[in-house]
Amino acid sequence: LNKETTRRSLHVSEKSNKWQTCNDNVNTKFNVDKMKNFSGYVADMLNGGIPALIYAGDVDFICNYLGNKAWTLDLDWDHKNEFNLAEDHAWGGNKGLARSANGFTFLQVYDAGHMVPTDQPEVALDMIKNFLSEGTF
Repeated sequence: LNKETTRRSLHVSEKSNKWQTCNDNVNTKFNVDKMKNFSGYVADMLNGGIPALIYAGDVDFICNYLGNKAWTLDLDWDHKNEFNLAEDHAWGGNKGLARSANGFTFLQVYDAGHMVPTDQPEVALDMIKNFLSEGTF
């Protein structure tokens, strides 16, 4: 992302800092959000018809997919029963395992850790393109 051609294509200002995988200054500003439950906002979005995609790499030990899947199954929203009754199914051939219902999707991305786009860039791009184009999971 720091290549001049890439920065130019993305219209990044020359005054902007170089891209970093993790930036401690930015990370520190999010410390006020750590360990807070924002699931109610996700429920409100879903109940309002706004789709949501929750994804996690299957080898992420920081935000593991088991914990993420558990909270999606426990989320109290209008279509909780349909989501919980939905079957887990292969997504994208062998790219991951998905569960989806009424605009809510949980995706376990295979062979990816905490930084899914770094570990599986093509899969992450497919995932984002699919979500933004309102594709199916």
